[in-house]
Amino acid sequence: MRISTCVLFVVLLTIQFSEQGVSQSAKSLDATKEAITFATNKCYSKAGLGIISGDLYIRVVTDKNELLFGSRESWSGLDSSQREIVVFFDNRVWPARSLPKRFDLSRAVIVSFEGDKVRFFDFRDMTGCYYARKKNWPDSKQ
Repeated sequence: MRISTCVLFVVLLTIQFSEQGVSQSAKSLDATKEAITFATNKCYSKAGLGIISGDLYIRVVTDKNELLFGSRESWSGLDSSQREIVVFFDNRVWPARSLPKRFDLSRAVIVSFEGDKVRFFDFRDMTGCYYARKKNWPDSKQ
């Protein structure tokens, strides 16, 4: 098993269990340390878009799991009520289970769609947070 696959697996497990807490020691973090972790760092969307970087955005107000990237490219996944994890690498969205052979985690972004939240971690600049999801109602306000 390649090292990058192992690292990706650990990151995916961390994302999956971040809210549930896997041990008492995980809950005993002081407020300062907890505030800087991507699992608890809340970001705020603008005009229904969550910014990951200058070239990658999450559509927060939608009925699908969606990413926008490049000049006008987009990716649409499962229904927004479904959990889904994808990897943005090499200007393309990949399912977590079928990464290319040239995959390099240091140049990737992992996005976890979790129903009412969308979390991401950008390994390119080591940042991450989560966006609260909003329903796609015609009268919804951003």
